[in-house]
Amino acid sequence: MRYFEVRFILSEIEGLNEILQSDLCDIGFESFQDTEDGFLAYCQEDLYDEMKIKDVVINFIDNNPNITISTEAIIIEEQNWNEEWEKAYPAVLIDDYCYVHAPFHEPMENVPFNIEISPKMSFGTAHHPTTYQILQFLKNEDVKGKDVMDMGSGTGVLAILAKLKEANYVEAIDNDSWAYENALENVERNNVDVVVKLGDANTLDRNYDVFIANINRNILLQDMEKYSSHIKPSGVLFLSGFYTPDVDILVNEVKKYGFVLEKQLTKENWAALRLVKN
Repeated sequence: MRYFEVRFILSEIEGLNEILQSDLCDIGFESFQDTEDGFLAYCQEDLYDEMKIKDVVINFIDNNPNITISTEAIIIEEQNWNEEWEKAYPAVLIDDYCYVHAPFHEPMENVPFNIEISPKMSFGTAHHPTTYQILQFLKNEDVKGKDVMDMGSGTGVLAILAKLKEANYVEAIDNDSWAYENALENVERNNVDVVVKLGDANTLDRNYDVFIANINRNILLQDMEKYSSHIKPSGVLFLSGFYTPDVDILVNEVKKYGFVLEKQLTKENWAALRLVKN
């Protein structure tokens, strides 16, 4: 699947990037990279809509009349993504316990978990705060002997770590065919037994002790009831993929299904939650 990369240039960026990015999440954008004069935003080709982007920008300027915004969009071909990524891809060390690296990096000694990831067009390299935060949560989560779901799995890095931590059954689901193929590749690279599926919340067919959903806010709200029905009593739900202003909205939604918030992490205005089902 191809992606649109849209460059947003703002006359002022302090405190505004995150607000505009949150609005763009609502129309299908799923990843962002800050730049000196704004940010880059990424959206799957089939979700890209110029009119919706114009509406978001107009509404944003109406609320911030002193700001000017310009945009420039290009198509990112699948075969070129990995090339660009390899030019400057650094490995990521999470709390001295998990080292996420590319095939061209050497594993790190004296780290409990080395995970080799080749992301290609899939998101989930531990560079983005949302993935990083779930990896942090998993450090202290006892998944040994438990059944784990990684919904919106991207590269499969979270599922791979769960299996390395001796989870019983681990499943990874993504609705992007490229992410599905990439997760299969990364599972094989790390020699772990993870079931990878192409699908969405409707693909769920069993119940889990630990359920990870690293997706955007709107999909989380849309599918929360379905997720809940596949989480065992006293099961743990990890949520990420949204900004800190969205925390209350999501917490109020999951409370409907008997979940209690136990911990929140924040990184660069992105939030991640650990919740437990009563």
